[in-house]
Amino acid sequence: MKVMFKSLLAVLTVSCFYLPVYADPVERTATPELTVPKAMRMLQSHGYHDFRKIKVERDEHEIEVEARNADGHRVEIEMDLFSGKILAVERD
Repeated sequence: MKVMFKSLLAVLTVSCFYLPVYADPVERTATPELTVPKAMRMLQSHGYHDFRKIKVERDEHEIEVEARNADGHRVEIEMDLFSGKILAVERD
């Protein structure tokens, strides 16, 4: 009986290492939020500067920024919190 138990335990232990593992199809990979410094660098690369107000709206998945555009006009920028895509630019 003891030998049979040890044999069964050995088979179960070895078989555990060879079972295929599948990803859970329901679980989505979480995309990290942009940090404020990274968002500012992205906006600077588009010519925006003189950032005045930065507001992270997590429930709307946006970052709202008051700044100046390349021409020096005050603008309000809405960008996606995850991708950094500029969603809207309104001139003040």
